[in-house]
Amino acid sequence: MRARVTALLAFCLGVGLATAVAQKSKDSTVVDPDVHQVVFENDHVRVLEARAAHGAKSPMHSHPPLLIVSIGSARIKFTSPEGTKQILDLRPGMVVWLDGVEHSWELLAGEIHVVGVEVKSAQAAKAKQSP
Repeated sequence: MRARVTALLAFCLGVGLATAVAQKSKDSTVVDPDVHQVVFENDHVRVLEARAAHGAKSPMHSHPPLLIVSIGSARIKFTSPEGTKQILDLRPGMVVWLDGVEHSWELLAGEIHVVGVEVKSAQAAKAKQSP
């Protein structure tokens, strides 16, 4: 009986660790480091710069809550994990708030050049709201 409990506990810990690693690997800078690069980080924010040329594709990844500022012009097709597709046209100076998102994307036209500011306090607040 004790061996079964130990084995069950080891299995649950292993699944938990594997899930944590899988979730961490969905970070944009890990999944697509050629496009998403950290340019600044402190206790309050992490600032990313993303650049990609026409025809680029990015695999499924996630972002915590962040503010996006578009520097370039681009038409991007986003796909959610459920398969929902959405097209977004970015223009220079466009500012967008995302309350955390998971997606893949394909650059249909233009060139992506955006700066994203991940707000760590918003990430912590969102985590407290989750069950």
